[in-house]
Amino acid sequence: MTDRERFRALPPPVRLEDTVTSQDTEPVPDPDGGLDPEQRHFLRFAGI
Repeated sequence: MTDRERFRALPPPVRLEDTVTSQDTEPVPDPDGGLDPEQRHFLRFAGI
């Protein structure tokens, strides 16, 4: 089968009910580990 024949017709449509998923979600962990990166930057380069 050539590409031209393969793509001649569209596949059957997907029902909306088949596209919705449900799964448990968890909160994303804090990437800064609870520390304020701007405060750390200020203290590092404040000249103290």
